[in-house]
Amino acid sequence: MPIIQMPGGAVEELEGKELWWMRNAFDDEFKGTVMLRLGPSDRLFSIESLDDLAAKFRDEKTPLASFTPPEGKLKIVVNAKNVEKVEPANPIIHHDKAKSVLRFTRRIKLAVRETEEVANSKLKAAKKEPKTS
Repeated sequence: MPIIQMPGGAVEELEGKELWWMRNAFDDEFKGTVMLRLGPSDRLFSIESLDDLAAKFRDEKTPLASFTPPEGKLKIVVNAKNVEKVEPANPIIHHDKAKSVLRFTRRIKLAVRETEEVANSKLKAAKKEPKTS
Protein backbone atom coordinates (compact mmCIF):
# COMPACT_ATOMS: atom_id res chain seq x y z
CA MET A 1 0.00 0.00 0.00
CA PRO A 2 1.37 3.43 -0.87
CA ILE A 3 2.47 5.54 2.06
CA ILE A 4 1.51 9.17 1.48
CA GLN A 5 3.59 11.97 3.03
CA MET A 6 1.30 14.67 4.35
CA PRO A 7 2.02 18.23 5.53
CA GLY A 8 3.48 18.45 9.02
CA GLY A 9 5.24 15.09 8.76
CA ALA A 10 2.19 12.85 9.10
CA VAL A 11 1.85 9.80 6.85
CA GLU A 12 -1.20 7.94 5.58
CA GLU A 13 -1.26 4.42 4.16
CA LEU A 14 -3.76 3.96 1.33
CA GLU A 15 -4.98 1.14 -0.83
CA GLY A 16 -5.03 1.87 -4.56
CA LYS A 17 -8.75 1.14 -4.75
CA GLU A 18 -9.41 4.08 -2.40
CA LEU A 19 -8.04 6.61 -4.88
CA TRP A 20 -10.51 8.22 -7.28
CA TRP A 21 -8.27 10.97 -8.67
CA MET A 22 -5.42 13.29 -7.77
CA ARG A 23 -4.15 16.63 -9.00
CA ASN A 24 -2.05 19.53 -7.83
CA ALA A 25 -4.03 21.40 -5.19
CA PHE A 26 -5.46 24.82 -5.92
CA ASP A 27 -3.86 27.72 -4.08
CA ASP A 28 -7.00 28.22 -1.99
CA GLU A 29 -7.04 24.53 -0.92
CA PHE A 30 -3.53 23.80 0.33
CA LYS A 31 -0.99 25.56 -1.85
CA GLY A 32 2.03 23.51 -2.92
CA THR A 33 0.46 20.09 -2.25
CA VAL A 34 -1.30 17.39 -4.23
CA MET A 35 -4.98 16.71 -3.54
CA LEU A 36 -6.04 13.05 -3.51
CA ARG A 37 -9.78 12.42 -3.81
CA LEU A 38 -10.72 9.29 -1.87
CA GLY A 39 -14.33 8.37 -2.33
CA PRO A 40 -17.32 10.68 -2.35
CA SER A 41 -16.25 13.01 0.44
CA ASP A 42 -12.69 12.32 1.59
CA ARG A 43 -9.62 14.26 0.47
CA LEU A 44 -6.00 14.11 1.52
CA PHE A 45 -3.22 16.53 0.74
CA SER A 46 0.31 15.30 0.15
CA ILE A 47 3.62 17.14 0.05
CA GLU A 48 4.88 14.68 -2.60
CA SER A 49 4.79 15.50 -6.31
CA LEU A 50 1.99 14.26 -8.53
CA ASP A 51 4.46 12.18 -10.56
CA ASP A 52 5.93 10.57 -7.42
CA LEU A 53 2.47 9.72 -6.09
CA ALA A 54 1.42 8.27 -9.46
CA ALA A 55 4.54 6.08 -9.46
CA LYS A 56 3.68 4.78 -5.97
CA PHE A 57 0.15 3.84 -7.02
CA ARG A 58 1.36 2.28 -10.29
CA ASP A 59 3.86 0.19 -8.28
CA GLU A 60 0.85 -1.11 -6.35
CA LYS A 61 -0.85 -1.99 -9.68
CA THR A 62 -3.44 0.80 -9.58
CA PRO A 63 -4.45 1.49 -13.21
CA LEU A 64 -3.94 5.22 -13.70
CA ALA A 65 -4.86 7.45 -16.63
CA SER A 66 -4.05 11.15 -17.08
CA PHE A 67 -6.69 13.68 -18.09
CA THR A 68 -6.89 17.42 -18.69
CA PRO A 69 -9.45 19.53 -16.83
CA PRO A 70 -11.52 21.88 -18.95
CA GLU A 71 -10.06 24.94 -17.26
CA GLY A 72 -6.43 25.65 -16.43
CA LYS A 73 -3.28 23.69 -17.09
CA LEU A 74 -3.48 20.99 -14.45
CA LYS A 75 -3.09 17.29 -15.00
CA ILE A 76 -5.57 14.98 -13.32
CA VAL A 77 -4.53 11.39 -12.63
CA VAL A 78 -7.52 9.06 -12.34
CA ASN A 79 -7.87 5.51 -11.02
CA ALA A 80 -9.40 3.89 -14.12
CA LYS A 81 -11.09 1.14 -12.09
CA ASN A 82 -13.19 3.66 -10.17
CA VAL A 83 -14.73 5.32 -13.23
CA GLU A 84 -18.20 3.82 -13.76
CA LYS A 85 -18.58 5.29 -17.23
CA VAL A 86 -17.80 8.22 -19.49
CA GLU A 87 -20.66 10.55 -20.39
CA PRO A 88 -20.95 13.49 -22.77
CA ALA A 89 -20.40 16.89 -21.19
CA ASN A 90 -23.47 19.08 -20.79
CA PRO A 91 -22.70 22.61 -22.03
CA ILE A 92 -25.30 24.05 -19.65
CA ILE A 93 -23.64 22.51 -16.58
CA HIS A 94 -19.98 22.07 -17.53
CA HIS A 95 -17.26 24.43 -18.72
CA ASP A 96 -17.41 25.12 -22.47
CA LYS A 97 -14.07 23.31 -23.00
CA ALA A 98 -15.34 20.12 -21.32
CA LYS A 99 -15.83 17.39 -23.91
CA SER A 100 -16.78 14.54 -21.58
CA VAL A 101 -17.42 13.67 -17.95
CA LEU A 102 -15.93 10.80 -15.94
CA ARG A 103 -18.66 9.36 -13.72
CA PHE A 104 -17.57 7.89 -10.38
CA THR A 105 -21.05 7.71 -8.88
CA ARG A 106 -24.41 9.05 -9.97
CA ARG A 107 -23.58 12.30 -8.17
CA ILE A 108 -19.77 12.52 -8.39
CA LYS A 109 -18.47 13.39 -11.84
CA LEU A 110 -15.31 14.96 -13.21
CA ALA A 111 -15.41 17.06 -16.40
CA VAL A 112 -12.40 16.69 -18.74
CA ARG A 113 -11.25 18.09 -22.09
CA GLU A 114 -10.89 14.66 -23.68
CA THR A 115 -13.72 13.44 -25.92
CA GLU A 116 -15.73 10.40 -24.83
CA GLU A 117 -13.81 8.26 -27.32
CA VAL A 118 -10.40 9.43 -26.10
CA ALA A 119 -11.42 9.18 -22.42
CA ASN A 120 -12.67 5.61 -22.88
CA SER A 121 -9.50 4.73 -24.76
CA LYS A 122 -7.29 6.11 -21.96
CA LEU A 123 -9.25 4.22 -19.30
CA LYS A 124 -9.12 0.98 -21.28
CA ALA A 125 -5.37 1.36 -21.89
CA ALA A 126 -4.72 2.00 -18.18
CA LYS A 127 -6.55 -1.19 -17.25
CA LYS A 128 -4.46 -3.16 -19.77
CA GLU A 129 -1.04 -1.82 -18.79
CA PRO A 130 1.41 -4.64 -18.08
CA LYS A 131 1.64 -5.37 -14.40
CA THR A 132 5.11 -4.85 -12.93
CA SER A 133 6.38 -6.69 -9.92
